Amino acid sequence: MYRLDAKRIQVLGALERMWERGGGQSLLVEQVMTRSPICVLPETTLPEMIEIFHTRHFRHLLVAEAEGKLVGVISDRDVLRMMGPGTAYKEVLEGILAQEIMSTDLVTIGLASSAGTAIAMMMDHGISCLPVLDEGRLVGILTNTDLHVLLEMLLETIRVTGAEQPLAEVRQ
Repeated sequence: MYRLDAKRIQVLGALERMWERGGGQSLLVEQVMTRSPICVLPETTLPEMIEIFHTRHFRHLLVAEAEGKLVGVISDRDVLRMMGPGTAYKEVLEGILAQEIMSTDLVTIGLASSAGTAIAMMMDHGISCLPVLDEGRLVGILTNTDLHVLLEMLLETIRVTGAEQPLAEVRQ
């Protein structure tokens, strides 16, 4: 669980900095996202992707060309769909490439967007990850796991500080 512990530290630090400045600011995507995500090439085979999903415990892989241009996203569910009847043979699996199963209708977000905007986009589009771009260059990924850690840290902070207020007071 090293990845989750590191994510908790990252998010807690961002929340502390936000509150030290007196609040009133939005938490930004760049403060919550996972930086430098692992990417695969469009020519990556299904067995190679399965190995990455298995060993790294990922649920999403970003597909980028050699020069780093984002071209698609693959979820673990996309890979599972390829494992239907008759596809369990190694030769068949090795013939399936990332570019054949990746989603290309990409929804992305910028570094300076608020976490609230990212959450709304993910909910509106029914997606569980957002590639993060800076001037068209892939710099990170924001996933449901990142947002779950953010929620966990927010709830823990509220519990520890006793900062719970009725919603009507918060909106005033």
